[in-house]
Amino acid sequence: MDIITSHRSPNFSDLLIPVEFVVIHYTACTLERTLEIFMDRATEVSAHIVIDRDGAVYEVVDCLNGAAKRAWHAGKSRYEVSRGSERVHIEGFNDRSIGIELVNLNGNIFPYTEAQYSSLFALLEVLKGLYPNLSSPDAIVGHEQIAGFRGKCDPGRLFEWERLYSVCFPHLGLPERRPLCSEAMAGRIRDMLRLLGIESNAHSSEVSVPAHIPPRLFGLLNSLCEAALSRE
Repeated sequence: MDIITSHRSPNFSDLLIPVEFVVIHYTACTLERTLEIFMDRATEVSAHIVIDRDGAVYEVVDCLNGAAKRAWHAGKSRYEVSRGSERVHIEGFNDRSIGIELVNLNGNIFPYTEAQYSSLFALLEVLKGLYPNLSSPDAIVGHEQIAGFRGKCDPGRLFEWERLYSVCFPHLGLPERRPLCSEAMAGRIRDMLRLLGIESNAHSSEVSVPAHIPPRLFGLLNSLCEAALSRE
């Protein structure tokens, strides 16, 4: 697996983190816009890895040399995990997780590509070899599991969790990963995008976006969706 290191984000802390989790996100914008955001110091946002629609893997913040620096992808976050017979409450996932961004305008509406799944599964195998705490399926979570209370809804309804666990953690169980975005909410977003002429090809998973649509529109729509979900 080739790793592209041409776009290094300045938005990270030199602190080396104990990697206990991987958090999966969608970008809500194109690859170009994602890298632009991560390269801009003013945004104060980054993730460790970005996986493009064609499967290309970008390491934006160090993590693949066996020492992960603290990226800024999770925000205010909390989650409960099983530790033996107890349930343990965990907060602050920037301090303990690797963030992976999958390029997708909205993973509740648009499917991920086969190339993305292939690269993601290969990458998780590499990370499991580097960080022993990732050997459990419970260590792989979505942004919506740890920050759904803020309306975060990625990687979304169309992300294939069962497939991930069957490939990367065979016979180790399937943790519950419920999507935050309801089918009704997804339908409203889908209708709005269709009115704008934005649709995906059911066979190729590619998304058709008219030239007049500004790149920032998807981030705005995603923010509106998150605001609505945080009130539900």
